[in-house]
Amino acid sequence: MSLKQVQLFVLIFPPILYAALALWIRPPWRIIGLSLIPGVVLGSLNMLGDMLAFHQGWWHYPFTTASHAPLTYYLATALFYGAGIMGLVGWWARKRFGWRGGGILLIAFPLWGLLRDFGGTVLYNQSQTMIVWGEGFMPVAADFLLWAGAGMAGFFTMIGLEKWSLTKLRPPD
Repeated sequence: MSLKQVQLFVLIFPPILYAALALWIRPPWRIIGLSLIPGVVLGSLNMLGDMLAFHQGWWHYPFTTASHAPLTYYLATALFYGAGIMGLVGWWARKRFGWRGGGILLIAFPLWGLLRDFGGTVLYNQSQTMIVWGEGFMPVAADFLLWAGAGMAGFFTMIGLEKWSLTKLRPPD
């Protein structure tokens, strides 16, 4: 898969997956709108984490000279992982299972991110890697912490927005 094909993929599939999550979960329109904000939070933190990793030598993207991936990658991360998973699925998990559901999501999310990053590097293409990893354990720990921190930021942003919207956006009695 070429870089242009990957960029096309990340522009097409995250909106479809986000819409599929919204159709499956069926949240109120207010929650759909609010979920976009945790997406921006998570996507921004992901980009900042990639920039830090580049400067620390933990990982970099070989197909760009910038300290981060193309912006389309962060838009995809913001929409699917931030708005979709931490926004919509996080809201649903807390509504359905209480804090236990939210806790499971907060544990599973960075594990999935780590698996996605390292597994995706191997699966992408043997001759052209998606991410070039630094030596040692630090890149693994940093990647895990990046997913954990960005996921928690998105998750708790959604909780705060939901509480805010119940008090500020409620119609007067």
